[in-house]
Amino acid sequence: MISEMDDFSLNFEQARILYSFLFFLIKEDIERETDFQNRQLKRRWLETWIKSIEHFLQSLIENKTEITTAYLFTDYSELEKAVAKLRNNLTKKIPLYLILLELSLFIIYHPLGVEEDDKFKKLTITDTYRKTIIKKLEFFADELGIETEYVRRFKSNYKKWNNEISESNPLNFLLGGLIGGAVVAAVAAAIAIPVLVPLLAPVLAPGLSGAAAISAVLAALGGGAIAAGGFGMAGGMVVIVGGGAILGTSVGTGIGSLFAQSPSLIIPQAAKFLVTFNDILLEQKDVIKQVIAMKARQIIKQQRNTINEIEEQISELQMSVNQNEEQIKNLQKLVKFLRKTLEISQNLLKNFLQRHGLS
Repeated sequence: MISEMDDFSLNFEQARILYSFLFFLIKEDIERETDFQNRQLKRRWLETWIKSIEHFLQSLIENKTEITTAYLFTDYSELEKAVAKLRNNLTKKIPLYLILLELSLFIIYHPLGVEEDDKFKKLTITDTYRKTIIKKLEFFADELGIETEYVRRFKSNYKKWNNEISESNPLNFLLGGLIGGAVVAAVAAAIAIPVLVPLLAPVLAPGLSGAAAISAVLAALGGGAIAAGGFGMAGGMVVIVGGGAILGTSVGTGIGSLFAQSPSLIIPQAAKFLVTFNDILLEQKDVIKQVIAMKARQIIKQQRNTINEIEEQISELQMSVNQNEEQIKNLQKLVKFLRKTLEISQNLLKNFLQRHGLS
């Protein structure tokens, strides 16, 4: 599965750049905040978020002497240098598009799994920033060397596919936003945290427990951006983004178990997967169309394999003497969402093949 996951992966430095862009995205809202108490509370949220992110990054570089620091770039000129170096060293631009996708769908002030969450939950971005945040994201796109139109394109298609997979109307899209634009905001609900932390804390927050572990695990999930790995990643890839977590849903641990407990959490990840599949992978300009088609077929095959594995698990549960009806129902719902995602993926590939005379 590693080859399929490559297109949904960021290595350490790419993840660090993504998180640093997120820092500046949040920082500008705080600077625009006119209410003194809200500004102080937003600063505390940001400080807590930074500690969790840097703890996660630090856990990734232990025993890796070639990487010297896990700190975010908080000096924008240093971030610019890192981005320039990244752009010069890349042979394919996919990681740059993935970074922009995660930036475009990031939910600011999501729950962090700390005691102050009750206070943080009232935080929202300022009205003035809400009106201009698209411009900020387009500025980041330009820094990454990506056409600025992709910001609106990512947002629009994410919304469309979120609604299609959930079979909801546009008014229900807010629910998709409330579950993080990814997994995190819903995961931070009280019922989800006990499920998530025991599964992921030993890997993502070794030695931590309680609120500290929760905070680190949620940071590892990217604050609405990144779904944790755990798929036997190779080649220096450390985090899964762009909805790639749905390809590992059947692994039985980590993210897969989380989705099995709360199937609706797969919806925003699946929508993001479709954005990556259609707007990034199928749109590559520096790759031969036949090669793109071959990779797309491999990814679709992995989608089918994932569904088949879950269906086998359902069959085993149904034959069990002590059936777990709730677990069966959850897995059936999960398969439903994944099948809808597969159907859309197949149609997208079919259209791609017809456009380029490859069908």
